[in-house]
Amino acid sequence: MDRKFDVIRPYNDAEVVVATKRMSVAPTTAMFEDLLFRDKGRGYLSSLLKDIKGVADFQSKIMSQIVDRIIELTTAGLTVGGLENFKLEDGSIGKFLLLSSHRDIVLDPAFVQIILLKNGIPLTEIAAGDNLIGVPAVGDLIRANRMITVKRSGTAKELYNSAILLSEYIREKMKNQECSIWLAQKQGRSKDGHDATEQGVLKMLSMSGSGSFVDDFAELHIMPMAVSYEYETCGALKAQELMVKEINGSYQKKEGEDLASMISGISQYKGRVHLEFCKPLTLEELQEADKAGKNEKFRVLASLIDSRVMPAFKLWPTNYIAADLLSGSERFSDHYTPEQKEAFLEHIDKEITDMPKGVRETLLGIYSAHLM
Repeated sequence: MDRKFDVIRPYNDAEVVVATKRMSVAPTTAMFEDLLFRDKGRGYLSSLLKDIKGVADFQSKIMSQIVDRIIELTTAGLTVGGLENFKLEDGSIGKFLLLSSHRDIVLDPAFVQIILLKNGIPLTEIAAGDNLIGVPAVGDLIRANRMITVKRSGTAKELYNSAILLSEYIREKMKNQECSIWLAQKQGRSKDGHDATEQGVLKMLSMSGSGSFVDDFAELHIMPMAVSYEYETCGALKAQELMVKEINGSYQKKEGEDLASMISGISQYKGRVHLEFCKPLTLEELQEADKAGKNEKFRVLASLIDSRVMPAFKLWPTNYIAADLLSGSERFSDHYTPEQKEAFLEHIDKEITDMPKGVRETLLGIYSAHLM
C-alpha cells in the first residue's frame, strides 16, 4: 500500500508487537484489568500482551477476551441478524463497507468484530476519530485493533486533505477487496437517537471516485447496518450535551471527556444488544439514485441507506416505555411489562442523579426517537 496512507492506516504486525509491549506496562491496561478481569488478578492482561505476535494474535488473544468479558458483565446478551448478507452468489464471503449507525464510542465496532470472529468472517478495519489517539495506551489499543484514523480537528485545508486521503484509502481497500471496513453513517455518535446518514459522509466517499456516481458507489460495496442497545450507553451524558448545545449553541468537550465516555460505555449496563447487517446496496438502486438532479443524488442515496438502517434498528421495551412517558399515555403499553417499566425508571433515575433539570426529558427523547 502507498506510504502516503501511513498516517491513517492501522498498525501492521511488527508495529503491534512493539505497541503491545508498551501497553503491557501502561496504566490503562491496569484499568481494564480492574474493570473486567478482577477475578484473574493484576497482571493478567499485561502478561498476555508481552507475547503478542501480530494483529490477528492481538485480536484473538486480547480483544476477544475483553469484548467477551464486556458482554458477560455488562449486557444481557448480544444477538445478530443478517450474516447471510456477507455471502456472495458464488458462496464466497464478500468484503463490504459497513455503513453503520453509531451509539457507543468504541463498543459498536468492537461488537461487530467479535461477531465476525465467532462466525468465521474476516474482520473489518474500523474508521474512527483521532480524538482518542492522544490518550496514553488507548491510541495503541485502537490502532492495534485495526483502526483507521479519521482526523476530526484542524484547519479547513487540513480537514479537506484528510478527507481525500481517507476516501482514497477506503476505495483502495474496497476496490481490491482486501477487507471490510466499518464506518459510522455520520460524524460521531448519534447522540439524539436519530440514526440518519449524513450526506457529508457520502460526499467524502465520492471524493476519490472517477466522477461516475453509479460506478463510484458500486465499487464501495456498501452494506448498511444497525446497532441497538436496550439501555443507551452514556445516555445521561449525551442528554446533558444536547441540552448545553440547545442553550449555548455549541458544546465544548472537557479534557479527558472522550476517555471518560469510553470507560462509561464499557462499564455501564447495556441490557440486550443487537447487530443487524442489512442487504448491500444494489446496482439497480444506485442507478435509480443517479436519476436525481446533481445536488439531489446524495440526498437520495442517504435516504436509501436510511431505509435499510431504520427498520433494522431493534426497538426494545425501553424505547416504548420512554415514548409513553414523554407523551403521558399508554399507547405502547402492550410492548412492555410493569416490571420492565419499573426497571427502566430505576435505571434512568440512577443515571441522572446530580444532573441538571431537564436531562430526564431529553434522555427520554433519545430513547423514543425512532417512535416519535
